[in-house]
Amino acid sequence: MTQLSLWLACFACIIAGAAYYFRPENRYTQHIGTAAIVVHTVSLIQLLSSRDGFNFLTIGLLIALIGNCLLWFSNRDKDLSLLLSAAFPLGAIVIALNAIEPWQLTQLYSSSWGTSVHILIAAVAYSLFTAACGVGILLAAQEYQLKHHRLKQLLRVPPLQTLERLMFEFIWAAFVMLTITIITGFYFIEDMFAQHLIHKTFFTIASWIVFTGLLLGRHIAGWRGQLAVKLTLSGFFLLMLGYFGSRIVLQILQN
Repeated sequence: MTQLSLWLACFACIIAGAAYYFRPENRYTQHIGTAAIVVHTVSLIQLLSSRDGFNFLTIGLLIALIGNCLLWFSNRDKDLSLLLSAAFPLGAIVIALNAIEPWQLTQLYSSSWGTSVHILIAAVAYSLFTAACGVGILLAAQEYQLKHHRLKQLLRVPPLQTLERLMFEFIWAAFVMLTITIITGFYFIEDMFAQHLIHKTFFTIASWIVFTGLLLGRHIAGWRGQLAVKLTLSGFFLLMLGYFGSRIVLQILQN
């Protein structure tokens, strides 16, 4: 049953991505996205119920779900259909990986409610940063086309000011959640060296420093445009390297 729900969620996300790309103005497209999110949620619940713990692919499934929910909600008053047309298929890839389980991954389990809360907050932070990066990429592409006078090739996205404001809204929310993640991590994790978390901690703090600099630069010097996007992508890369990079090394290469 779990496998069936995962594959149904995978196909639902593919269909939703296609609908947002080919028929963004159709009134049923947003409903298709809603259905894909619902099936995705059901598949995640069944997956967690059928396993004694979780692994980094399961967390990836949660991050994809939250990210798609954020973009779906923002699409109600802004045209983010182009971004959703990429986000849903990427979510489908994560779902498919959970369905086929290509690697023998170590299952992680924690009876500590504090650690569980820490993981959930971290997943929300990663999802918000993912959404911010997606909006940032659209912002950079739109700005590039405007500077090079390619008016006929302008992307199907909101105005630059709207995109930039949305990107920083995501970044601010994600930064707050990341700060809480770091604090709860140091509080609930007793020995990060014994738990092989030193690399994750280092890259997470490095990412936090990058985003701190970006937000301060935005407030003090008015940083925006390409510079803001580059710093956003850099901080996000460090964050993903810290989590998924360390997980891949520890759980795949060591097996």
